[in-house]
Amino acid sequence: MSAPAGLVFNPHSHTVQRKGSVLEAAAPGIPGAHLVRLEDFSRLDEQMTALAKAGVRAVFVEGGDGTLQAVLSACFALQAKFHGLPEFAILPGGSTNLAYKVCGLRLHEPEQIVEFIARFRHDSASVARVYQSGLRVESAALARSAIGMLLSTGSLARVMLYAQREILGEGDRGSRAVGEAAMRFILSPESHLDQDGLPLLRGSPLVANCKSFRLQGEHAMSLMTTLPSLSLRLKPFWGEGNAPIAVTHAEWPIRGLRAAFLKIVAGWTGPQMVRHGLTSHRSDGVDLIYTGPVVLDGELLPAPADGRIRISVSQPISFLR
Repeated sequence: MSAPAGLVFNPHSHTVQRKGSVLEAAAPGIPGAHLVRLEDFSRLDEQMTALAKAGVRAVFVEGGDGTLQAVLSACFALQAKFHGLPEFAILPGGSTNLAYKVCGLRLHEPEQIVEFIARFRHDSASVARVYQSGLRVESAALARSAIGMLLSTGSLARVMLYAQREILGEGDRGSRAVGEAAMRFILSPESHLDQDGLPLLRGSPLVANCKSFRLQGEHAMSLMTTLPSLSLRLKPFWGEGNAPIAVTHAEWPIRGLRAAFLKIVAGWTGPQMVRHGLTSHRSDGVDLIYTGPVVLDGELLPAPADGRIRISVSQPISFLR
């Protein structure tokens, strides 16, 4: 029998919690499958090490973007045990599932997963793949590199965390609900306060250095990704060049906040956005000096005491389609 498949699911992810796990239902029909239930993320390294020792070369992940980030980060750190980075397949188990929309496996029934894995084992070359690099985030506060797809700072990071905590909760957390929450902030930004009692939308100092640009001063937010687009088909990036990291930065205060937001939603972006204090760039890597919140794929990262954060590009990741 060819290499076994690793089936990893998060029972607490939004969709899995509501509808049950497709991977768990498929597992009995997959000979030699290694099913991993992510109840306790402190055991993630132990569970991924077990997959590596079993000879797993393809890891199926069912959960949200935060779950995928955790699994990717662990597998990158354990590459030596895997004898090279395994391939991945993403199933939509979370709420917004941003990475799934770009790199996901478009199968939704257990029987389809069973058939796909049988075909993959018989002839792996017959399975389509997409290769996508991620963001590699490093700082003194992280025990190892965090590998993710979408990073935000400043007010945008605060708004994301507030929306998860105060608006979306355990209810609908799909793309439409996230969009509606964003619209509420735009219509009345001054009415939303953070846990410290200060406005969510406020300035914070940031220095960003890379080969092609330098940003310094009070900023409203920044957004970085290696993906070609975001949820709701948003493309708030217009920087020129072929560098893999797209970076959009907003000075504080944003001039004409509502107009800037509507232009991004409508896709009317470009160099003219500088009139709102927004600029967009392409980069191979960015060094930040920043002590505010940093959110990677919906998860708050620990803040380094020195504020130094390095953002670079991971090696290409093979996603099964």
